[in-house]
Amino acid sequence: MATMFENNQWAVTDWGLQSVKPGAPYEYNIGAERLLEMNGSGRGQFYDWPVHMAEKNWIDMAAFSEAFRKALDLHKGKYRGSVDQKLLEASFAEAQNRR
Repeated sequence: MATMFENNQWAVTDWGLQSVKPGAPYEYNIGAERLLEMNGSGRGQFYDWPVHMAEKNWIDMAAFSEAFRKALDLHKGKYRGSVDQKLLEASFAEAQNRR
């Protein structure tokens, strides 16, 4: 897989968004087609991944936010629909509330 962006904990690859060791102690792989899911942790009100990741104590939320936003930009067309910026900001606000 080709890496298109990387920070201390996350990489945006041509496949999707993946955690990077040693910055991340666990392996996490999110396929590009799954980036805008809302029916899990987001309970249909928020994007799932920001809310889900906030529940993990090992996640650097600033690094995740940076990589998630980059993944949304780089993978346009691979996920269904388009990014709702207000919903995205609300999702990260909800994530902060859960920390």
